[in-house]
Order: sequence, then C-alpha cells, then structure tokens
Amino acid sequence: MPDMAPNVLLFGAGSIGAIHLYQFQRAGCRVAAVCRSNYEAVRQNGFTLLSERFGNVQFRPELVVRTTDECPKDAVYDFIFVARKSFPGSKPLLTDLIRPVVKPGTAIVLAQNGIAIEDEVAQAFPDNPLLSCAVYMPATETAKGVIEYPEMLNRLEIGTFPANAPASHKAAASRLAHLVISGGGQAEVHEDIQIARWQKLVLNCAWSPVCALSMCNDGDFLLTSSYAHGIVWSIMLEIISLAQKIGIPKVDEQVAEKQMAIAKRRSETGGGRPVSMLQDVQQGRLFEVEAIVGNAIRLGQQWEVKMPLTEAIYALLKGRFDAIVREQESLRTPT
Repeated sequence: MPDMAPNVLLFGAGSIGAIHLYQFQRAGCRVAAVCRSNYEAVRQNGFTLLSERFGNVQFRPELVVRTTDECPKDAVYDFIFVARKSFPGSKPLLTDLIRPVVKPGTAIVLAQNGIAIEDEVAQAFPDNPLLSCAVYMPATETAKGVIEYPEMLNRLEIGTFPANAPASHKAAASRLAHLVISGGGQAEVHEDIQIARWQKLVLNCAWSPVCALSMCNDGDFLLTSSYAHGIVWSIMLEIISLAQKIGIPKVDEQVAEKQMAIAKRRSETGGGRPVSMLQDVQQGRLFEVEAIVGNAIRLGQQWEVKMPLTEAIYALLKGRFDAIVREQESLRTPT
C-alpha cells in the first residue's frame, strides 16, 4: 500500500473539504468527491481556489458523485475524509451515508466541529481506524465551487478515537498527517485529540453563536459595543469550567486568550472572518447547533456545571435553527 497512490473519498465538498482535496492531490492522492449543493458546478468546472497560501488555482476531483452509492462498487478508499457539517443523530445517519464505501481497513476521518460526535461512527464501524480532527482553516465558498481562502492559517489536528486505539489506527493518523503536509498544509498528530477538540470548542462555542445571531464577522463584532468582548469571553470561561470539571487537561484561560487573540488581530486590521455558522445563516442553511453548543449544554447538565450564557445562546440558536427548518419546508411545499 505505501507504494501505491492513496485513494481518498471526500465526503462534503464545501470550502474546508475542497482545500483538503487540493492538498491531497498535491500529495499524489487520487481523490473522489461526494458533493451536494455544488454538484453540478463541480462536475462541470471543478473548483476555483483564490488563496493566500496556494495562489489562484483551478482543480477537479477524479470523480464527482452525489452519493456514495454512485462510487464504483470495487473502489477501495484508504481514507474517507468527512468534511460535511456534523448533525448528531439526524436522519439519514452519517454512518448509513458512508456505509457503501467503508471496507476493511478504510480509515474514517471526522474533520468536523463539535464534541461527542465520534460514538455513532465508532459503534457502526468498530474495526476501522477512526480519526477525529480539529480544523483551523478560514475559508468561504463564495459561489458554488469557488473558494476564497485569504489567510495562511492551515492546521489539521489529528488523533485516533479512542485515544488508546491499536497501533494500525495510530499509523493511519500519521499517514494522514504526512499526506496533508506533503500537499502544502500543516498537520499534527495528537495522543489525545479530545484535548484539541475542547480547545477548539472554546473558540467555536463562543464565536459561532455570537456571529450567527449578530450577523457580524468576528472582528467586526468586537467593534459593536463595549460589551462585545465580555460576552464572548464569558462563554469561553463557561466552556473552560466544564472541561476542567470533566477532567480535560490543558483547557484554561491561556487557551481562551490565544483563541480570542485571533479575532482581536482581525478587528484591529479590519480583516474579520465570517465563521462557518454565520455563513450558514446568511445562506439559509442548517448549522451545527447540537454538535457545537447542544452537546456542551447537555454535558454541563450531566456534570452540574452552571452555564447560563451558553444556555441562553443555545435557546436563541435553536429558535434561529427552527426558523430555517420552517422556511425550507415552506419552499418544498407546493402552494
């Protein structure tokens, strides 16, 4: 296998997925892509990437499909790279959507936001390597198949689920990191990826809801009032308190200061970024309210950690989420 070009299936070809697709191709991989809303555009024209890191390039997957059922029956993928949004428990289940292409030895990569999202996949495919990732890559799909990526920030933090997985699963994590780095990205393998996931949650659980509800990017929100910094910081502290109560190490105020510094720099330079949840609301798409915020709230209740601001944000987000659901249903209902 090491002497053969790796076979990768990208499941979810939005901005994050498309950039990783490009990096995998630069690393010599054969990459097929499961696309949904941008299927026709990608099938006809491939992707256009406007990037500070890679320049302006055009590329296309070796195969573009709408579902995994359209993949060749004899195809064997080394990695299924899941870059679609995480909707835990939603139907159809992610495990059912990828089942046709999961073969013995196929590594399943969850490049998704949130916490407590791995169990569903681990239970469905207990013998396959399961790699959980935290992604730092500020990019936006501004039109179908057109990706704007205006910063150099590019980091994929990788670890097995569970942390004490077999050596062969650890090897899959190292191989994935090697491919990302070979393709011009940055990657780190972590012994316990949950630490990195919780550190990312400090960022996501504060900024994603605030930006989605205010309709501001991160840098601009800090300029809106003297209270802006305080509400973001307070939500971060609630997540830190929960992590410390559960026993997740290395999730502290130093992490929060580091995550907050990103938005502060953007605010000072006028270069704020629309986080993915804001992009979803702007485009009328469903967003990851449960994976990012709901799961944190439920853990807080389980561990008896008071999280009043996060609970308030969750209630407001659920209202926004349900409004989008109703709007989508009305568009599907004949008049």
